[in-house]
Amino acid sequence: MKSNRLFQMIYLLLNHEKISAPALADQLDVSVRTVYRYVDDLSSAGVPVYVLQGRNGGIELLPGYKIDNTIVDKQEQSAILTALNGLKSFGIDNGSTLEKLSAIFHQQPVAWITIDPSTWSDQRQQKNDLAKLRDAIIHSHLINFNYLSAKNEYLPREVFPYQVIFKDKAWYLRGYSVERQADRLFKLSRIDHLQVSKKQSMVDGKRPWLTTRSSQQSTAIHQIPIQLHADAELKYRLFEAFATSQIIQEADGGYIVNTKINDDDWLITYLLSFGSHLKVVKPASLQQRMKQEIKKCLAQYKYMTKDVRICFVK
Repeated sequence: MKSNRLFQMIYLLLNHEKISAPALADQLDVSVRTVYRYVDDLSSAGVPVYVLQGRNGGIELLPGYKIDNTIVDKQEQSAILTALNGLKSFGIDNGSTLEKLSAIFHQQPVAWITIDPSTWSDQRQQKNDLAKLRDAIIHSHLINFNYLSAKNEYLPREVFPYQVIFKDKAWYLRGYSVERQADRLFKLSRIDHLQVSKKQSMVDGKRPWLTTRSSQQSTAIHQIPIQLHADAELKYRLFEAFATSQIIQEADGGYIVNTKINDDDWLITYLLSFGSHLKVVKPASLQQRMKQEIKKCLAQYKYMTKDVRICFVK
């Protein structure tokens, strides 16, 4: 707590030419006597702070003072400010931390990148959920939400969150599921009514996720090796979806893709999104699943085709 107040005192002095001891005491929520002790502590640490007596006196820093570059050099300062500036896009920080450090480092961040976690159709909800998850992770709180399962059912979940992941064009939450008593991965787009629980993250007085968390291979993630054949028309999509090292061009202009992919419930529909220009070569089990799904798709149009023929005959 004391170190935080000392840091805050430096920040206040950097942004003002001179501050009276009572004003500093009020800002730091300490006594005037404590403020003078802080002055001694900072002076002992090499910070050029001094006290001016008299009616127009006060406490101030030596003009031109800035944080010693031996603690954080100029390049590291720029990296810190740039990283914080990128986080502003998430609505997680209101910019106060960035403003304080900019004053201390005497430089402004370079806004070279903007990360917008929201979709085109939803500008606020995902940002709000990310802010809630950030607070829950930092303060070790449980969260509650409804999760849309592969069976299209919204099921209540109680989870200890410890990481948010952006992977393959989607946001995920990694956490310990109280119901499953295991590490799980949740897709943020399937989470509804996210709430931070008021109770601390304890399950029967223990924290089993601390041992689960050490293993980054979640049981909820199952990847399988696959081989795909794609026509030349799909070149732009292949290089968007797969690494260049996984793509081999054939003599006829087509492509072979060898990769590993999450065997999730969305896999079949994802592969079908490439249309007739993509074929699963391996494994045979995935080929069979694709065939079954295609048959279901054709069945949707079976009666429609008959109706069209009847109308044509008439």
